[in-house]
Amino acid sequence: MARSKKKPTGNTGFLSEMDVRIWLRDHDPSANLLLDDYEFTTEEIRTAATLAVDFWNETLPNVRSYELYDFPYRHALLQGTCAKLLQMAANLYRRNDLQYQAGGGAVMDQAKAQPYDLAAAQLWKEFTQWCSLKKRALNQDMGWGGA
Repeated sequence: MARSKKKPTGNTGFLSEMDVRIWLRDHDPSANLLLDDYEFTTEEIRTAATLAVDFWNETLPNVRSYELYDFPYRHALLQGTCAKLLQMAANLYRRNDLQYQAGGGAVMDQAKAQPYDLAAAQLWKEFTQWCSLKKRALNQDMGWGGA
């Protein structure tokens, strides 16, 4: 996959691309020593955020649906987006994991799937639990005339 070295610009909605990059420490290509580039493309960040909003919209009860650009819960969206990005990265690392010998030492620069999977699973668990609790609260408010 081609990666863009240009500085991220614009906003993917209430949660910006830079917010996601800063939280994941992916805001400076020179800090990614092996890549010398961003780990995630703008398109990957947008897709991950869309998948998180889709999860909200598709999870029962259907109390309120949102688009990516009007999802009002910034912290939750950050968690869901980062979880999906880490899942995508784990899939890539798993696919490209090849241990090899070079210069008398073993090189395992793509053996990162497991830590990425663990981090993604924790974030996704927190996001899905929050969705369940928030939707339950909204549903109760609607039932009692609060929302």
